[in-house]
Amino acid sequence: MGVLTMFLLLSAAFSLGDLQLVYCKLRQQGTFKNAISHLDWSISYCFTGPHRCNRGWHQFGSRCFRFEETLRSWTEAERHCQSLGGHLASVHSWKESRFLKMLTVGSPLTWIGGNDGGRSWSWTDGSGFNYHEWAQGEPNNYNGVREPCIQINFGGLYRWNDEVCEKNFASVCSRRH
Repeated sequence: MGVLTMFLLLSAAFSLGDLQLVYCKLRQQGTFKNAISHLDWSISYCFTGPHRCNRGWHQFGSRCFRFEETLRSWTEAERHCQSLGGHLASVHSWKESRFLKMLTVGSPLTWIGGNDGGRSWSWTDGSGFNYHEWAQGEPNNYNGVREPCIQINFGGLYRWNDEVCEKNFASVCSRRH
């Protein structure tokens, strides 16, 4: 497949909200590995059944995810996700974390739904906090300032960082389909 064709497919994916569908198509054609494998999307998986997420949402497992480019505080981002029928995203596996990195590509710092308001980390959707990908030395409440919210894509390895919730960043919402 030529570079122009792949570019057109990816452009269509971004404008139509079907990035995963195009990824799966490229993967089926055997083009994916050679053309865009350097983006480390290969751990994402393709669905054989119908996609159950609305336009603008991307399916992974039993949930739908939506990247929100608008910069908001963590609290405003959570309220916005609730208005869409979900919460800021929780992360429960390495594969899910890679999927979020793919979804947020180009947006370095992005809110997810982790918070330690009760002094132990929890997710706003109520699911168990059973996975983390902290950057080295995190969480650290940098310079003694309380940082109870989680952002992803931090540092050179795009890991997690605890941060002051009032700062404005992009965010990822999730909901069950």
